[in-house]
Amino acid sequence: MDTATVLQSLISGLTLGCIYAALGLGLFVVYGVTRVLNLAQGEFVMLGGMLTVSFVTVGIPLALAIVLAVLMTMLSGLFLYRFIIYPARHASGSTLAFLTVGFAFAIEGITLLVFGWEYRSLTAFLGSSSIHLWGATIFGQAPWVVGMTVLMVVGLFFFFDHTLVGKALRACADEPLGARSVGIDINRMALLAFILASALGAVAGATITPLTMTAYNVGIPLTIKGLLAAFVGGIHRAEGVILGGLLVGFAEALSAGLMPTGYHDAIALGLLLAVFLARPRGLLPAHGVAE
Repeated sequence: MDTATVLQSLISGLTLGCIYAALGLGLFVVYGVTRVLNLAQGEFVMLGGMLTVSFVTVGIPLALAIVLAVLMTMLSGLFLYRFIIYPARHASGSTLAFLTVGFAFAIEGITLLVFGWEYRSLTAFLGSSSIHLWGATIFGQAPWVVGMTVLMVVGLFFFFDHTLVGKALRACADEPLGARSVGIDINRMALLAFILASALGAVAGATITPLTMTAYNVGIPLTIKGLLAAFVGGIHRAEGVILGGLLVGFAEALSAGLMPTGYHDAIALGLLLAVFLARPRGLLPAHGVAE
């Protein structure tokens, strides 16, 4: 590959990696607190994008449209926990994961009925134009995607390290019995985790829609990408999810210049398999957990 192609692959890899990391962070928040693998996380991303497009289409300013989309998506996260996960909270982890799959299909069906099957998109935020650099192109929305991911990461670390609610969530993740013994309401924290994950997904969905477009059926593929990021890096740690997302993104982007179209998913799955064989708990396992 020539220099321009390599540079384009690196730019694309960074953008993809940030998207996958943002998807994985929502999974990390829910799994860390509840040990539930939320296979409906991609639906939160889809809803964030779809609702934002719909609000903008009827004339609502973009910033307000994103806020409204995030709030409505948070309601779906609340519904998922309160009416599906909470009643079955004593079931096995696999049962709860299957319940989130059922919720995902229900959201897909409702979205299809309400919005139709057409793919929808937004213009780049603030009319950002593409930048041409040494033969490579940085699409106008790409810096917004990277910035969104950075803000998510910084915000989550600040939230977990410097707020009482964040510390309570972290306590539930690290020592649930100890957290309960000091008066922390585990169920309330679990509800908050689902609401927070839905908000993160909605923000990601609104931000990536100008790049990727959105439709009723994009949720499950997005969930799979988030799972790849989380499992490659280690779903028990935010740093692992970020690392996994970047690795999967760069692997897909670099393989695009070397292999025929359609092999990107195979490359990502191959990377996951290699990591599982070498480090079953991910590249960055939970603190204090030996391989």
